[in-house]
This record gives sequence, C-alpha cells and structure tokens, in this order.
Amino acid sequence: MDLMWSEGSIFLKPVRFFCSADVSDAEFFGRHRKYLTAHKDTLYYRQALFRDILSVRGLGDFLIALHGKLTEYAPLMKRPSYSHAEDEKIHRILYPTAYTALVRMIYDTLCPMMGDITAASIKNLFAQAEADANSPEFRQLEAYYRQNTPSLREVRSITVGINLDALYRPKEAGIIALHREEYRSGDLLDRILRLDFARDDFHCIAPLTRIDSKLGFGESQQVNYAFLKAMGQVLDSGLSHCGKRLLRYTREHIAPYFSLLESLTFVVDAIKQLSSLWENDIPMCFPNISEDGNTRILSLYDDTFARSIGRKKTVPNNICFAKDVNCYLLTGPNSGGKTVFLRAVASAQCYFQLGMPIPAKEAELSLFDGIFRMSAETPIAADTAGRFERECMVLAEILEQFDEKCLLLMDETFTATAPEEALPLAAGFIARLCEKGGKCVFVTHLHALQETLPQLAAFHNQVDYLHAEVQGERRTYSLRSGRAEAHSGAREIARKYGLLG
Repeated sequence: MDLMWSEGSIFLKPVRFFCSADVSDAEFFGRHRKYLTAHKDTLYYRQALFRDILSVRGLGDFLIALHGKLTEYAPLMKRPSYSHAEDEKIHRILYPTAYTALVRMIYDTLCPMMGDITAASIKNLFAQAEADANSPEFRQLEAYYRQNTPSLREVRSITVGINLDALYRPKEAGIIALHREEYRSGDLLDRILRLDFARDDFHCIAPLTRIDSKLGFGESQQVNYAFLKAMGQVLDSGLSHCGKRLLRYTREHIAPYFSLLESLTFVVDAIKQLSSLWENDIPMCFPNISEDGNTRILSLYDDTFARSIGRKKTVPNNICFAKDVNCYLLTGPNSGGKTVFLRAVASAQCYFQLGMPIPAKEAELSLFDGIFRMSAETPIAADTAGRFERECMVLAEILEQFDEKCLLLMDETFTATAPEEALPLAAGFIARLCEKGGKCVFVTHLHALQETLPQLAAFHNQVDYLHAEVQGERRTYSLRSGRAEAHSGAREIARKYGLLG
C-alpha cells in the first residue's frame, strides 16, 4: 500500500535533477525530488490520485487530516531503546487507541466517497481500512476501549500541582486533574489577541517548559520519567488488560498506515501548491505523454506570477518543441519575459514528472531521465575558483550526465566573461549538446549565436530560434518563433529610471 509508487516501480532509477533557486518553487521541487519519475505506470498511478483530489469533494481535506493524525502519532513508531517500564504502560493504551482511531477515521471518511474514487492508491488504502474495521479482532478491540477507556482516550492536558519550599524549590509534585482540551500558552501572541486570562483556567501565566525547549538529555529524561510514572498510576485501571500480546498485535497492524507518512507529506505539500492555483482561477491539465518526442502546451502560465498577480495579469504562452530540434536559442529585450518563460517550462516539466497537473489548458510532454536548470544566478559552492570557473565546473558536470533523455534549461549562462570570449564557448557547448541529443532551451543576449558560427554549422538543423515579442517599445511578454533583433533594450530601461537623458 503506497500513495506514490505503483507496484514494482519503487526501485526504478531516479530522475537526475539539478534546479537553481530562481526556478518557481525550487524549494518544493528540491524537497520532493525523489518523487520525480520517468516511469509511465507510476505517472498514471499518481495522476489518478491528483485527478481525484481535484474532483472528489473532501478528499484533499481528508488526506491533510490523515497526515496530521499520522504525524501526531509518529513518535509511537520511534520508541527509544532506553524506554522505562512507565513508557510501556502508556504505550499499551496508546497503540490500541491510535490504531482504532486511524482505522475508524479512514474507513468512515472514505466510505461515502468510494463511488467517485478512481485512484488505485486510495482504493488500496480504503481496502486496508475496510479489512481491519470488519475483522473480529478490531471490533473486539474497539468495543473494549470504547467501554473501558472513553475518558482516557480524550485526555489533551493535565493540571499539575507543585509544592515549594521556602526557597521556591519544588519539594512535591503530582497530577491534580485530566482535561479534554489543551491549555493555551499565555505567550505574546495570545496577549496580542486580547485573550481574557483572568476568567479562563486553561491559560498559563508563565510556561514551565515546551516541547522545543533546550532541556539536556538528563533533564528531559527526569521530566519524562516523573510524568510517565504519574500518568501510569492514573491510567492503571485502563491498562490492566493491555498485555504485551495486544501491544504487539496493534503495532503490527498500525505499521502499514505509518508507512504512508513520507509519501503523504509530499501529497499534502502538493495540495497546498495546487490550492493557490485554484484560488487564482488558473486552468490546470494533466499532460499526455508524448509518443513522438514533440512537446506541445496550450496556454502555459508561470505559476509564480499567477499566484502573486492573478490570472488576468499573467500572460500565458503556447509551446511547441519539435523532436528533431535539440537546442532552442531564446533571445529578446531585457524584461521581455524570457526568464519567466523558462521558469514556467521548468516548473511544468517538474510538475508533470511528479504526476501533478500543470498550469495550462492542454499539454503533451516528453518524459526525461534528467532535468537540469542553470542560470547566471545559480548558487554555486564557494571555493578558490572564480565565478566563471565555477560555472564551467557545473556545466561540465551537467554535460557529463547529459544524453538524449535529458532536458537542460539555461538562463544567461556564460555571462561571467567578456562577450567575445563567451560566444565561441557557448557555441561549442551547444554543439556538444547537439552531439549528445536531448533537449535544451538557452536564454541568452549573445545575439551572434543566431548566426552560423563554425562550431554550429554542422548542427544548423538541430538548432532553432525563439524571441520575446516587442511591439515598438512595448513588451508583450509573448514568445514567438524566429530570431530577435540584435539589441537588448537596455537603453530604454535605463532611460525609464532616469539613468540616461
């Protein structure tokens, strides 16, 4: 049972991925790069899940809630080897209650949705919960805990009393009461919200400790030991029949649900990505896998701009990359939309190979075994080498991995040296890419690359041109086929900000 990997696909070779910080949501892609896939069955498996999330009401909210519940219970599955007998007492009641709560939550929430569910991953999850919920062992376990520990399962906070000596040092401490709601911290945020401390017993006036406090290991152990010992005494009546056999049974049966936590973290992050597109009314589609090697996208939006300024102010672009063209040279004026276009292409390809929808009306994309993004602003590890040398080191590493199943997106590379030196270097690099195959889009102000340089003469059929459209001095932010005029529009931008007369 897994949300992200179809049967037999989990051990496939991962997609090679290099992504600079200026790509849309680079943190999201970097954090979940392990889920990039070029495996068709896995891609269809995930697309079915995200289709259901988009179309089945409440499914996304359920997955977010399930992730929260699994995260809350996760420490149960990471018991330290130094646990005391008091830990065992608590776990004897927490494992069964966590197990029954998870199964009941999954079964009861998904049951009304299953008529609309098409994703195998959700069907498998429901089948597991259904089998558990209908088993005699589960029914007996749930009935026993419902009858014998109804109040203990709802404990969310306790009141602790501490007696002090003349020097305000604790001399006695104990549990006074159990509560069904959490106390409020009484910190600065609560005060800003004007909460009424005087009339609410569930506000503390000064925190004693927090989960993230800097207690040393010894101090933490003392606090935990004292707390668990006291809680064990309180819960003894509910623990009397919770033996090791029962504990082992629930641990074994709860484990498959916890195995979902890592992939569910990705799904929840993906839902958050998609929700901001929904809110801005951005069209989304699930690309078909290209069988002929061509790439076609109708009305591709840059999701970064779409999130921040909305659909009406974002200019979409159509894309058509031919199979036989290995490198597209994209030129045009500064601030004409070239970098935004490249960022949109990078994001769309990553979303696609994660199994997610892309911000476009229609699309057909190829699968790549390697996705590389390189720009003049790409963070490169500092060392004794200069900027240009470090850039060459990264490009050499990419070139070593590059083949006919790779995509490379470059933005203003080779700008760390003089144009007369950069020109033949860029031409030579493009020639090497054409030899290897694959696909490259290169945003550049080296307009002379549009001419037939000796290095590119043998590959002229494998190189094509795009440009950022300008109408007079007005930038349309639309990309068109063909060569651009050999100027960057820098003077117009400088004049706009009063740097030229």
